[in-house]
Amino acid sequence: MGILKLLLSSSKRLFFFATLTSILTGVFSTFVIKVIHEAIQDNGYDANNFITNFFLFLILYGVFSLISSYSITFLTQKIIQELRIKLSTSILKAKFESIEHHQQKLLPILTEDVKTIANSIDRLPSVTTGLAKVIGILIYMIWYSPTLTIATLIILVFVMILSKFALPYVRKYADQSRNYLNSLYEQFHGLVFGIKELALNKSSKKKYLNEFIVPTSDRQNKAYLKENIVNSTISRSTDLITFLAIGCLIIIVFKYKFVSLDVFGEYLTLVLFTLAPIATITGFFGNFKRIEVAIDQVNAIGLELSNNKLEEDGLDTLTKAENKSIIKINHLEHSYYHSDKDQHFAMGPIDLSVKEGETLFLVGGNGSGKTTLAKLILGLYKPLAGHVEYFGQKITAKNIFSYRSHFAAVFTDSYLFQKFLDVEEAYVEEHGNRLLQVFQLEKKVKIVDHGFSTKRLSEGQKKRLSLINAILENKDIYLFDEWAANQDPVFKEIFYQEIIPYLKVLGKTQIVISHDDQYFHLADRVVKLRDGKVTEMKS
Repeated sequence: MGILKLLLSSSKRLFFFATLTSILTGVFSTFVIKVIHEAIQDNGYDANNFITNFFLFLILYGVFSLISSYSITFLTQKIIQELRIKLSTSILKAKFESIEHHQQKLLPILTEDVKTIANSIDRLPSVTTGLAKVIGILIYMIWYSPTLTIATLIILVFVMILSKFALPYVRKYADQSRNYLNSLYEQFHGLVFGIKELALNKSSKKKYLNEFIVPTSDRQNKAYLKENIVNSTISRSTDLITFLAIGCLIIIVFKYKFVSLDVFGEYLTLVLFTLAPIATITGFFGNFKRIEVAIDQVNAIGLELSNNKLEEDGLDTLTKAENKSIIKINHLEHSYYHSDKDQHFAMGPIDLSVKEGETLFLVGGNGSGKTTLAKLILGLYKPLAGHVEYFGQKITAKNIFSYRSHFAAVFTDSYLFQKFLDVEEAYVEEHGNRLLQVFQLEKKVKIVDHGFSTKRLSEGQKKRLSLINAILENKDIYLFDEWAANQDPVFKEIFYQEIIPYLKVLGKTQIVISHDDQYFHLADRVVKLRDGKVTEMKS
């Protein structure tokens, strides 16, 4: 049982305490019912004794109910916190290629699945209390009328059998609903981040809505509806079977009179007290399959990320060495399939050296492998063959984080963080405002609280902020992937004629992916790629 394992793994002591207080809540609830039941029998009713016992058990029920609810709530929040941190840690520790592959799945898992687990655990106090109450009332019913209790137990067996046959269908529809939800999140991502493209064409907007979002949402709703219909059927059939059984018992009691009508009437009072908690329990077990689906999603992505985890850095520390290239690529090979799974791209073998302080332009047509090679150089992709060296030291899983820490990079799709993550405050104070002025952003953006004051800017302006952020990181090696591609001519000129020479004066090594051949003369070398292979080098 995944949910039980989850609860125990978080805090066994807290789980058992919460379970114990829930059971005690059910026990004292049963005693309250017992006191009421004995009072309405009117057999030597003692007002003082009733008041004492009734309020004693009622107070105990209230106290333990609050303790149980607080304990479960505390445990729930602890589990959710641990799940979020565990998943976030797994994402940050996983291989970059694995994250790229699972990118669309991660957001629904971090939101929907974690929320489903949290909501389900929140219901545990009522379930455990209800279960304890039902067991307590059954024990009291056995003492009160063993014959009628046997009939009641038969009813409960029928309910359990019905639930057992129905639960696989709950799991089936829960799986379907969850898979459609993954697709829906992906389409919502396109809706939000592709709104500019959609807004340009009325027919495209209608097509995206009517042929993608609406059908997927409709399928998800239908699967979710089927899941809830089965759940409701399980829950409602508990009442139906109980009422049907009570009706049959009434007929049998009146016909055969194997118990007195007074005893039967008082017994029915006890039965009615069990209906609400039984419905709660069966309803929870109906939702149990939904919880299993959520836990399976979390565990599956967690296992996938763990299997693709990079070894922690710290065993090998990279150092600079004289008379060695800062980066050397030896017989590097890499391959992958495109998203359609039909086209295969193979890169290499590639041999390439980059000297410290060198400005290297990486050029080539679209699809030639420039960005792939950039990610291999950065250590984001693992080569299938060959290796990368840093000052003659081979890059391995043991030193990969140390290696990556020497780079600052700006990709075409770089995400702009509002706060600085790896920037020294003194360096920001010295260079930050001047860089904002260079890129004509000083009137729109300020540097406050170790970050940018706003991100509500045009895409071009945000890309300039990404470049400023990278420069402020003050790394040894800079990689710019088509940074100037969509910039205004004035900022393109600033990038090539001011920023690149400025970084070169500082002794920074630069790898610039570019199509702007009018600026190639600024490079120490130009390396051209075609179909994943180096075809030309110019100094």
